[in-house]
Amino acid sequence: MKMEADSIWLFDYDQGMAYERFSQCEDADGAIAQCLSARFDFSNKAILEIGAGSGKFTGFLAERTTSLAVVERSASLIAINESKNRNRADFINSDLGKLDFDADSFDVVFGGWSLTSMRDMFGRVFPILQNAMKKDGQIIIVENAGNDEFTKIAGIEELTSQMRNFYAECGFKEEAVLDTVIRLPNQETFFDAFPNLKAQGIKLPSLEISHKVVIMRASAPDFRLEE
Repeated sequence: MKMEADSIWLFDYDQGMAYERFSQCEDADGAIAQCLSARFDFSNKAILEIGAGSGKFTGFLAERTTSLAVVERSASLIAINESKNRNRADFINSDLGKLDFDADSFDVVFGGWSLTSMRDMFGRVFPILQNAMKKDGQIIIVENAGNDEFTKIAGIEELTSQMRNFYAECGFKEEAVLDTVIRLPNQETFFDAFPNLKAQGIKLPSLEISHKVVIMRASAPDFRLEE
């Protein structure tokens, strides 16, 4: 399955604080962290977090390991992340596709709502991650599951379905599908993060938006790029 670059992705990643305010509203009840804690042992693992944004999961990972490398291409977002998690990780402000890690460097690659945003450069990203993972390593991703209010409002139902099927073809197994909630203090928090949706005249049904999330995992030997 060939993924093409397009203009559907939603955030303006240069608007770091708008992204951060919305990020704080995602998974308001902490269901994702609870699930990750129950299913995966991150202790004593060398972890690479890709597309870490403003740090939705960085603190969670840093609390569980002593070796964490964080990659984020947005200078605005990585500055916020580093201010929250200073001295807890090695921060790399770069496009993942431009990096070259030593072989067999990481036990775990983790991506929270990030791998899909790299779909226009999977041909570069997948080999980099395959090389960086240890032979018995794994890649864990958190992504949108679809069939919920958020993907309908955002207009990404088709993309979400395509990506979920694509990841299955790339060796990922679904570990859990979670019903979470985006709990907003006001509508501005949503539309500041998604200015294109505001420009389209999208209306929010309420300040609580249902959001289904899928947690997927692939072992290093199974992780592959399907053409």
